[in-house]
Amino acid sequence: MRVEEKIKRITPDTLICGIDVGKTKCCARFCDFRGMEVYHKVWFDKTENLDIIGCNITAAMYEENKTDVIIAFEPTGHYWLNIDKYFKECGQETVLMPTYTVKQSKEQYDQNPTKSDPKDALLIARLTSEGKYVKPIEREKLYQDIYSGYHIYDDIQKEINKIKNKIHVWNDKYFPEIEKVYKITSESIKPIYERELLPNEIKNMTLEAFTEIMTKNNRYSKKSNIQKLKELCKKSNGINPDKFTKQEIKRLYERYQELLKECEEIEKELIELASQIDYVEKAVEITGIGYISIIGIIAETGNLKNYEHAKQVLKMSGLSLKESSSGQKKGKKHISKRGRAKLRRNLKQIGIVLVGKNSFFLQLHNYYTTQRENKLSKLISINAIIRKFMYILMAIVKSGESFSEEKAI
Repeated sequence: MRVEEKIKRITPDTLICGIDVGKTKCCARFCDFRGMEVYHKVWFDKTENLDIIGCNITAAMYEENKTDVIIAFEPTGHYWLNIDKYFKECGQETVLMPTYTVKQSKEQYDQNPTKSDPKDALLIARLTSEGKYVKPIEREKLYQDIYSGYHIYDDIQKEINKIKNKIHVWNDKYFPEIEKVYKITSESIKPIYERELLPNEIKNMTLEAFTEIMTKNNRYSKKSNIQKLKELCKKSNGINPDKFTKQEIKRLYERYQELLKECEEIEKELIELASQIDYVEKAVEITGIGYISIIGIIAETGNLKNYEHAKQVLKMSGLSLKESSSGQKKGKKHISKRGRAKLRRNLKQIGIVLVGKNSFFLQLHNYYTTQRENKLSKLISINAIIRKFMYILMAIVKSGESFSEEKAI
């Protein structure tokens, strides 16, 4: 929605309600299409009956002879979701005011850096009258399920990384030799962690006894690696742990295995959901693009068919370009980083993978960094690759055709 369209949406018959949302207490103030305050401010508790603010909005509309209303608020954490749900059920339009816009505009009307809930509420209402609001993403049930599921998947991935880091720390302290032979993701390391074996214990075992433990439930465990670890344990400088520290590695490893299973189950469910979207199958045909990559984009953007151009998605991710120029000074272009951090992270990962696995994008990357007249650095080239990918993805979404290198050029 363009700025001109947003401004035209605010008519003389429109009442604007700006709400500063808190965890419990909220403040609402009202203004007309010119930004002039009308009615009185209203305090209400969002954990109690929201009909208080609903009745006040109706009263303000009646008092000011308004036939239309827009409710605007900052997307403060998760606190705004309950209020948004209430007004949508009442059939009223809600819009969001970016937090950074409010912060940068607090001196705009009174040249005073003071910040308070009533001041923010009126500021939100006035900025809305100028068309500086954004529309919240409307997700259908399928896309809402993908959004919720992907966030759980992302949380599990973060927890897996935390557990892996803790295992690395434990190994560095008490068994520094083990990662010279096995990775912590290897199945061969499982018997050591399950039996809570330490270098001193392995050193005192016979090679036959240690080999039997390592190969009992894992026939793929190499005897050369078993022998190498046995020799390293003889010279180990690991700390001797106490009873509880020794038990910790078993607990960490078991938790790591549980999280991997949870992650696998959610990934399967997400892929089943994403397979119901027509353009996903076409997108994953691109070498280097998997289901989770596309799911990560859809989770943040909603249905890509709702967007007219790839630039809208890039702007939402904070990958749109900015520059600071004045007079004779020509500033350098940088990405704005004003947008959804998770979407930006997903697109960055996609760009790196495409350069590593897709010959078309690798050639493009080499052209940007070595053959172009104004050569790009490798990092900036990745950003250019992301832009190219988003243009291709949006073309697939709009046309329903498969990826073609000839058309992409």
